[in-house]
Amino acid sequence: MPAVLLGVTTAVGGGVLRDVLAREVPIVFTADSALYATPAAVGAAATALAWSHDKLGPATVAAIALCVFAVRVLALHYGWRAPGART
Repeated sequence: MPAVLLGVTTAVGGGVLRDVLAREVPIVFTADSALYATPAAVGAAATALAWSHDKLGPATVAAIALCVFAVRVLALHYGWRAPGART
């Protein structure tokens, strides 16, 4: 669990830092943002799971990174969104 939280924090924090330095509203804070933290959480969990089963190698890392990247790009293209909070 700590590895997953660190992976998500690193991904989201890096994106927020990028947006702040570009003087833009961070994507993670906008209501219409596509999937952002969810693919990072799934990728971090997959990496931690592979590592705990001693299956983490260059090919596994590349496959996980490619899958996370593909989900993020598809989310941007098709407008996939995570469910929001009820108001």
